[in-house]
Amino acid sequence: MFVQSPKAFAEFVRSQRVNAGMTQEDLSTQTGMSRRWVQELESGKLVPSLEAVLHVAAAFGYELHLDPMQNTSHLDAMFEELT
Repeated sequence: MFVQSPKAFAEFVRSQRVNAGMTQEDLSTQTGMSRRWVQELESGKLVPSLEAVLHVAAAFGYELHLDPMQNTSHLDAMFEELT
């Protein structure tokens, strides 16, 4: 899966959690984060740290891979979303 922005990651987290039949409390227990943190992540109100991304990804059985970019338009979109 390609995630190009914090918003896309938030959508990924919510869809994975719902598909797994987990509550926000379940995910908070698995990641060591608070339920409020999970709620704010899913709503796009916060940008998670790399450590938090790794914990959340692991909770769903994913790991992080970095690949060279084919073009830089993804960076432009990501920076626009952050401002």
